[in-house]
Amino acid sequence: MDVYHKVLLKIYEASGGRDSVDVDFVALLKREGFFPSLDSIKEQLKGESWMTDSPKPNHVRITHWGVMEARKAAGGSATDSNKLTQDSNRLLAESHELSTMLEKFAATPSADSLNKIQKKLSEMSTIANDISNNL
Repeated sequence: MDVYHKVLLKIYEASGGRDSVDVDFVALLKREGFFPSLDSIKEQLKGESWMTDSPKPNHVRITHWGVMEARKAAGGSATDSNKLTQDSNRLLAESHELSTMLEKFAATPSADSLNKIQKKLSEMSTIANDISNNL
């Protein structure tokens, strides 16, 4: 998750997901350790229409679109993490199966065994690409 989504989630949490609540943006960024990037973060979040300035100085309000994006980001991170774990475990299981296939092939090589090994490698490559896309 990028910095902008992390800050958006913190604004979402501080506002309770309501677009009428003022959040002290400066204090939030200081607390989270992103204060040196205040201007660029503010510009990005406002540019995406995820937040807007509040009438109070140094305060912001989350927008309807910000609420939607924060919910999406919050839900997506758990899902992505679970998917990553599942794919990693699947890749590990496939590697154990490949190891067994290789041992059998080394003992009695055949074209059929080699085809099965190549198919397994292809499957593992697909899983590895899925993992790479979710990192």
